Amino acid sequence: MKNETKTESKFSEWKEKKNALYNKIEKNMSEKRYVCTIIQEGDIMMSGGDIDRQVNTKRFFKICSTSELPEVLQWTRESFWTHPDFGKIPNDKIPSIEKKWGIYTDVIIEPFTEELEESYLNASKQGFFENQRMYHEYLVSEAA
Repeated sequence: MKNETKTESKFSEWKEKKNALYNKIEKNMSEKRYVCTIIQEGDIMMSGGDIDRQVNTKRFFKICSTSELPEVLQWTRESFWTHPDFGKIPNDKIPSIEKKWGIYTDVIIEPFTEELEESYLNASKQGFFENQRMYHEYLVSEAA
């Protein structure tokens, strides 16, 4: 009986530590830590080549968390359309010929928090990125 109590106590301790770890992970994943620079261009295919049916090229920014990054990156895989009445009237009431088509062609992810910015700059000064590029080149040349 004494052994079971020790085991139960140990299990409760581990469970408490695991829950604390999950809370830490959730906090890290949901913190707005990155600024994404997103490039939008007109989609030639979906507009049928008609420049008047393409969105204008523009750059915009989105501050996001680690857990939001997959959604932001997914944007580069799908065309989108917009219209002045988008969100005001049902989408199926917007004539296809009036839709302006676009696609996000690039997402640049950079540190937003001061902590990440300092970490990034220190890593750069210490040659971390240069070393990673050299190692990557080595791996690619070995695979060839």
